[in-house]
Amino acid sequence: MKHQPVIVVHGGAGSLPSEADRREYLRGVNEALDAGLAALSDGAATAVREAVAWLEAHTITNAGQGAALAADGSVRLDAGFMEGATRRYGGVTGVRACIHPVRLAERLMHDGPYGRLLGPPDVDALAASMGLALDDPESLVTDRTRRLFEQRREQDPAAGSTAWLDTVGAVALDAEGHVAAAVSTGGMSLKRPGRIGDSPIVGAGFWADDRMGACVTTGVGEVLLRQGVARRCVQLVGAGQSAAGAAEAALAEIVDYPDDRRGPSGLVLVTRDGEVALDHNSDEMSGGWARPDGQREVHHLWRGR
Repeated sequence: MKHQPVIVVHGGAGSLPSEADRREYLRGVNEALDAGLAALSDGAATAVREAVAWLEAHTITNAGQGAALAADGSVRLDAGFMEGATRRYGGVTGVRACIHPVRLAERLMHDGPYGRLLGPPDVDALAASMGLALDDPESLVTDRTRRLFEQRREQDPAAGSTAWLDTVGAVALDAEGHVAAAVSTGGMSLKRPGRIGDSPIVGAGFWADDRMGACVTTGVGEVLLRQGVARRCVQLVGAGQSAAGAAEAALAEIVDYPDDRRGPSGLVLVTRDGEVALDHNSDEMSGGWARPDGQREVHHLWRGR
């Protein structure tokens, strides 16, 4: 049985200060979709890797070069990867000297029958062994991120982040019916340097299962971790929910607690039947989907829309 291939990409949940920034995020989503589509004939896993790798290297999104800075002014990157055929996964955290942590996560996915989660210092050695290490970690820091870092250090921490969107990610379904998920992030702005969010954690930041679908999340990792949102969303599809219904229900479950008003998040989902959903409870989220036959939708989503 042949399936209708599709790739879904998001540029993160959060909020932005200007229309110029929103246009830049939508440009990034469109070009990441192009990168993923060009690779989709090679399989869902290749497509999501290429889409996320593009976002790590070429846009203002919170991933790879230009990612949010930790409290000590450094870049500490996380990523996750999963294929639905085997449910193997890979996760990396605390990456300091590699622009493409998504490629490290994919490598770890093949490391053993289940996959691997790896942090420093071994993750830096992995990057070096793959020829992906940077000589200077400071090259990941841009003038923009340094400026925003200085501005935020002077703000009330309770005010939250308003200068960009969060974690980026992609899910895809290929013609053979396989799904895959990939996610990459710089984490929360001004985070404690050792902090680990949802992105590298299987089930929380990403999940893929050919029997049901694939999902990646974006937003406040502590909230998404607690609920295992990515896996929960896919399980709701398996229980008979539509893509839109599963996405809405999974996000609704994370705001059952009084403090979760401070945990704006979002997700994208593809089902085994090629149905897609993009949903969020944050102020904004950029995302879209595309198929090889030319169908495409890209939107900057607003709360309630």
